[in-house]
Amino acid sequence: MTTTPSSGVPAVEDSGLWDSPPDERFDRITRVAQELFDVDLALVNVVGADDIYTKGQPDGARFGFSSVAEVFCGDTVQQDDILEIEDARAIERYASRGAVTHYGMRFYAGIPLRNDRGDAVATLCLLDGDSRHLDAAEREALYRLGQWAQAEVRQAQPGAEAGGAASAAPRGDSLVGDELRLAALAIPHGLISGDRSGWQQFGGRVVVTLADVMGKGEEAGRLADELLAALQSRRDSAPLDAVRSVEDEARATGRYRDTFATLFHAVIDTTTGIVDFVDAGHGLTLLLRADGTTERLRSHNLPLGLRPRELAWEAGQVEVARGDLIVSVSDGALDAYDSTLDSLRLIGEDLRRSADPDDFFRDLSVRVSTQPVDDDVTAVVVSIH
Repeated sequence: MTTTPSSGVPAVEDSGLWDSPPDERFDRITRVAQELFDVDLALVNVVGADDIYTKGQPDGARFGFSSVAEVFCGDTVQQDDILEIEDARAIERYASRGAVTHYGMRFYAGIPLRNDRGDAVATLCLLDGDSRHLDAAEREALYRLGQWAQAEVRQAQPGAEAGGAASAAPRGDSLVGDELRLAALAIPHGLISGDRSGWQQFGGRVVVTLADVMGKGEEAGRLADELLAALQSRRDSAPLDAVRSVEDEARATGRYRDTFATLFHAVIDTTTGIVDFVDAGHGLTLLLRADGTTERLRSHNLPLGLRPRELAWEAGQVEVARGDLIVSVSDGALDAYDSTLDSLRLIGEDLRRSADPDDFFRDLSVRVSTQPVDDDVTAVVVSIH
């Protein structure tokens, strides 16, 4: 995609997003949005004076929008709320724009994304070739997805609070049993991490949780501790029931009013090999089968704290066998590679090549120490014996 050296907008320049490398944090949001709304395209666009820069897009998207005059995002950043265009072909001011004439887009809905000073620097937008209308529940869902994207925009700002210097000593833990081995690595970017992982074994079941609370510092760390404890304390519940219960409790107390958390929460039945799980906006878990195939364990759920009440939770289930591996990482681990979703594939390949999880963690720690990683790094590996 062609971009100009400068956006021409000081707030956009300060955001650090203009002409920056691809980033799975934003791509993930657009994938969720595209699937949730069943639209042709969802994008995170950084909006300059004359041009736009697409920072986030679903896998395989190849729409060459570059000029503000050809799309709708320039109008969106002038709004205080969602801009919805039900049929651009029927509106004179929009009918001749390139998004309509070249790509056949009729429907558009976009929400402005603001930096921590309140300046609109980007948009999260939906586009589709059919005219349509967002109902109240869909507008609420788009608003909450916008909160997610806006949090990532603010997190990307140069100088965003990190909570202290990076830790030089990664933490690793492991659990070994007859049926499986579970090991974890945690490398905080600051003094206190917003990532947490934990597990426990009781009877023939193992409960595994990886959670990432948006933000850094003491507040994020405290919320991460609370979330991990709440999910692990519900060890007798199915993952879907556990997450619903935690969400209900959080809504009653207003716990996630100003933040949210992505998570992967699973229960492994070691007698049957059945893994029940819930993925809430995480999407960074792989099942590496002994036969060489790979499956990504994910769902269409929004992060905990962002789901509208009307939107149902989605659970997942897979069956594992001897020799299989499950690896789940926080998005900071992707920064040790190229920050795109392809990094997850490379992580899986590195794990397959490793003699055991300890070797994999050692190599990942070296990568983190030699690459510009500006986030907490957490990884959990489950080996099926």
